[in-house]
Amino acid sequence: MDILLGGLKPQTIDLCTVDTISSFANIPYYYYYANDADKSDFMPSELLRESLFATLLDFPILVGHLVMTGDGRAKVVVDKGNLNAPEFIESQSDVHFRTLQAAKFAWSALPDGVATVSSMTTASAGGVIKFVNVHVVRLRENSGVVIFASVPHYVVDGVGYCEFINRWAEVCRWMRAGEAPERLPAYQGTFSRNILSTLLPDSCKALDDLTRELFTTSGLLSKWLAWISPRTRGTVLRTAASLTSIEGHVFYLSARGLAALHALTSEHLSNGERITDNDILTALISMSVAQSEAECSQDAVNGGYMASLAAYLAPSLFALDRHFSTEFVCDARPRLPGLKAARYTGNTVFVRCLASKLKDLAGGINGKTLACEARRVRQTVHGVDAQYIGQLFGTLNADPSSFMCPIAQSFTKTAVVISNQSRFSLYDTDFGNGMPVWVSPITTFYANFVSILPTPPSDGGYTMFVTLSKQAMAKLLQNEAWTNSVELLY
Repeated sequence: MDILLGGLKPQTIDLCTVDTISSFANIPYYYYYANDADKSDFMPSELLRESLFATLLDFPILVGHLVMTGDGRAKVVVDKGNLNAPEFIESQSDVHFRTLQAAKFAWSALPDGVATVSSMTTASAGGVIKFVNVHVVRLRENSGVVIFASVPHYVVDGVGYCEFINRWAEVCRWMRAGEAPERLPAYQGTFSRNILSTLLPDSCKALDDLTRELFTTSGLLSKWLAWISPRTRGTVLRTAASLTSIEGHVFYLSARGLAALHALTSEHLSNGERITDNDILTALISMSVAQSEAECSQDAVNGGYMASLAAYLAPSLFALDRHFSTEFVCDARPRLPGLKAARYTGNTVFVRCLASKLKDLAGGINGKTLACEARRVRQTVHGVDAQYIGQLFGTLNADPSSFMCPIAQSFTKTAVVISNQSRFSLYDTDFGNGMPVWVSPITTFYANFVSILPTPPSDGGYTMFVTLSKQAMAKLLQNEAWTNSVELLY
């Protein structure tokens, strides 16, 4: 802590409207480290703690307090006399690393209480939203370590999260070598939100109707959610999420399985047509989830008189959307020249919508239908450029409460959010004793969310973290096209 207090400068960082889009969520991961060499000083506690505080000098936004400005916007105030200190706790477990590895790192094999926060951003016991939560779990017989690390989406996105975690690991390695942290080469990233406005283009182009409506169709619920305090909002959203029975699983798609999907679709593509891994994965996920949702809807209709009556009345009473929306997360970094080079750690992610009829996606999955949907994904992604981002950011800035419109609408429409995180540098996090053997999300996020994650560098495949309602997940686990393509890990 003395390292942090000695070099920290008081400051106020104004957050931008893009920061608020995902502000309801945390970014939490488990990192699994094996002590294969049986080192007695494996990832020493004091070094992990001190290097964390030293790293926060490069990320002062993470020790500030979240303050609402009164117009729906927010800022982070960094005050040396009132630091929002990170939560850093350590515990000893009687679980051996071999046990976790034998279980393929299934959540059920983890000791209780490893995750100290949930997927929703809520206040700690002291009533403060912490910006860093770390739990170091030492495994039986010094066989390894599990590190749980979470940062709220308020202040970083996934890329920014990895920048912070990997800088922490870099500082730890430096200090372990006996070097003073102040002699470490200066961190080159930036958290200043001002960079976004300087890189946006002068000209813009119109948003597609579905994305525009996603952020401009407001009501009493979205306005209320936007204007209440972050602490209250977190409590409300966590309570709302608990009302739905949610189930999460991690699936694995091997490099060979991915090649088979590409081969399956290739004969239905024109010469020279390019379909990426992301296009194929997004199409497969979207169609499989749509099938699950359609089967759940049919079960409700076939479930007796009262269920049929509810299914009949729901559209008129609650304006339920009979379309299916695939909302895939896009990153502005590769689309705004200079943003990636600046190593900006704030939020640059947003969703782009692709509308479909539920019945169209819920048909059979074969080479032709998969190629057709993958082509639609490719065309949609290709349309997201600097001019599109400029218009979207302008739309968000016009109404500071717009960030809660998607959340409010999620209660009355059928959609899946897909976030491709496969390029995240999750496996670069070496604290001085080697890379993690496995990196995993926590057990559940929110219904109809899918993240595509990297596998260890030697693998070449993908993992997919899928969270659905229990009813929809049961249908997905019985979906032949899905289960023939992927393997259920846990």
